Amino acid sequence: MVDKLKETYALELLVELQSIYCKEGGRNFDAGISAAIASLADKEISEKDRWSQACSIYQTMAGSKSGFSDFYIDRDTVEQRINANARLDFIRQELWKLLGY
Repeated sequence: MVDKLKETYALELLVELQSIYCKEGGRNFDAGISAAIASLADKEISEKDRWSQACSIYQTMAGSKSGFSDFYIDRDTVEQRINANARLDFIRQELWKLLGY
């Protein structure tokens, strides 16, 4: 059984990740992130199946050579880039811990 808090946290992170990617020009990952969100939100299937599908989708995106993990936020200065990417890096690390096994 998947912990409800864990599922809620993963959903919150995915929504924030999607927002960042879309805002910063990473729209080609929108469909995959949306699919993972939809899987976790689908109350028509079992909790185990929701989690399994979301994990599979996220692992496929994050583990592929599509550039998902290479995506970064560009800013004018190094300090601005580091600050802008800190949250993005944290979200991806947390999602990998949750969904990447």
